[in-house]
Amino acid sequence: MVRFSLFGIPIEIQPWFWVTGAMLGGAWNANTREGLLFMMIFMIVMFISVLVHELGHAMTGLRLGGGQANIVLWAVGGLAYNRGGVFTPKQRFWMIFMGPGAGFLLLALVVVLLCLFFGPSSGLFMAFYAADIPLKLIPVQPTFEAIEFIQESSPKWWLIRAMVWVNFWWGIINLLPVLPLDGGQIAELLIKPRSRMHLVSGITSILMVLVSFKVGLMFAPFIFGFLAYKSFQEYKANSWN
Repeated sequence: MVRFSLFGIPIEIQPWFWVTGAMLGGAWNANTREGLLFMMIFMIVMFISVLVHELGHAMTGLRLGGGQANIVLWAVGGLAYNRGGVFTPKQRFWMIFMGPGAGFLLLALVVVLLCLFFGPSSGLFMAFYAADIPLKLIPVQPTFEAIEFIQESSPKWWLIRAMVWVNFWWGIINLLPVLPLDGGQIAELLIKPRSRMHLVSGITSILMVLVSFKVGLMFAPFIFGFLAYKSFQEYKANSWN
């Protein structure tokens, strides 16, 4: 268990966070130097990205509703909460949204740095490519130097790719109307009664299971399958009350 404070906010990192990061980073391929290095880079990117995400929640909550902010990094993500904070629905919306919002700001910083180092066209191309956008959909062309940098597949490129991919796709997925994701918590402010929100969450989770199998995401079908099960269980419980 690791504990420290940042900006006056207590932060706790549970062991399962590192285990999950290693698995997502390809621990099964870590029997080579390259595999081990990629796994370590992914774990670092996951730590930075999730911490920035949770700081977005916590610091926005402190500014809007007060209380004592705390952050816990665990399993596949983290949790930020403000003890004693009092929020209106609008303030709660911004507190929730600024988690993925902080991740998108971090992504924007990475893209700006790519544009500064490689030029606007090449920087944007590298960002699109790192996010696994199909080449035919990328609206800009890279320079030879940018292509050479990508093809070298150096640890620097692995770091860039992971930073872009995690902060783009995890941010998008986290805004889906699935509980307990941020998008689900935002939708819960708008969709009443509560049983209807759980139904929306369950249906969206099932769709994500199908999409995850289609695009070959290894762990996502299990995660969204579990969330679908929980959502439909809650839907039944709330429908009977």
